[in-house]
Amino acid sequence: MKVLLFSFFALLCILFSCQPSPKAQDGGEEDAQEEFVDTTPKATAIFWIDKHKEMPGQSSKRPGAVRTVKAKVNIHLAGRIEVLSYVKPQKGYIKSYINRRLETFRVRKVLMDSAYIKPGVQYVQLRYTPEKVEH
Repeated sequence: MKVLLFSFFALLCILFSCQPSPKAQDGGEEDAQEEFVDTTPKATAIFWIDKHKEMPGQSSKRPGAVRTVKAKVNIHLAGRIEVLSYVKPQKGYIKSYINRRLETFRVRKVLMDSAYIKPGVQYVQLRYTPEKVEH
C-alpha cells in the first residue's frame, strides 16, 4: 500500500511539473506587455538651501536629518530661484520656510557661467534640515 501511495504522489508531482508556464501560454508575445514608464520628472540639480546656516547652540559636528523636496522652479540669470510648484504637496510651514531661504539663496556664478546650471524652468531637488524649520 505504501509503495502504491508513493508512486501515486510521484506521478502527481511529475504531472504538475510538466505544466506549461504562464509565459509559454502567452505564445511568447513580449510586445503585448506594457512597459512601465516613469512619469516623475528628473531633477537637473540638487540645491542645499540651508547648508551653511547654523542654529544657535547647535554643534556642527552632530549629524542631522535632511529632507528633499522636488520642485518645478524658474532659475533666473542672476542665480535667483523662484518655486513655481511642488511635485508632491507640502505643508504650509515647509513652503514658507523654503521661500524664506530662497530669498537669500543664489546659484553660484561659476555654475551658471560653465552652463552646468542653465537658467529657465526646470525640476530640481531642494534639500533642507527639518530641525531648522519653525512650525
